Amino acid sequence: MPLASLVIVATALYDLWLWQPERQVLKHHAHFIHAAEARHWKAFADFIDPKYSDRWNHDKAFVVRESSEVLRQFFALSIENEVVSCEVTGTTGNVTAHLKIDGNGTALAQYARQEVNDLREPFTFEWTRKSWKPWDWQLTRVDNPQLRIGEWRD
Repeated sequence: MPLASLVIVATALYDLWLWQPERQVLKHHAHFIHAAEARHWKAFADFIDPKYSDRWNHDKAFVVRESSEVLRQFFALSIENEVVSCEVTGTTGNVTAHLKIDGNGTALAQYARQEVNDLREPFTFEWTRKSWKPWDWQLTRVDNPQLRIGEWRD
């Protein structure tokens, strides 16, 4: 009986540790990046809130469709995710991270790689807890002040 009690207490302590908001946001963020890298589009889409919006006026459907279009141009793909900070306030978590893309592919893949890798400013990923469940986080916004989407450079 004492062993069973110890297992229950240990499990409860582990769950409390695991379900801390900052830890959950970081786990969701890492799994989201991995889903993009592995090109698991269902998992990728499941991380994004249905009400996603960003400063480029993109919604969830656009982000999933265009991300899959660009990343499928890579024959081999690796995404380095260097987290700079993670801040959680209430039901909102912000992960600031530098992303670097490595891989070979078509001309579009090489263009996307160069555009992302040339950014000096980190990306900001905004996550929102959607319910009382400590693991129920979804991506609601992504931003990078240097990233220009839909604009041609001279």
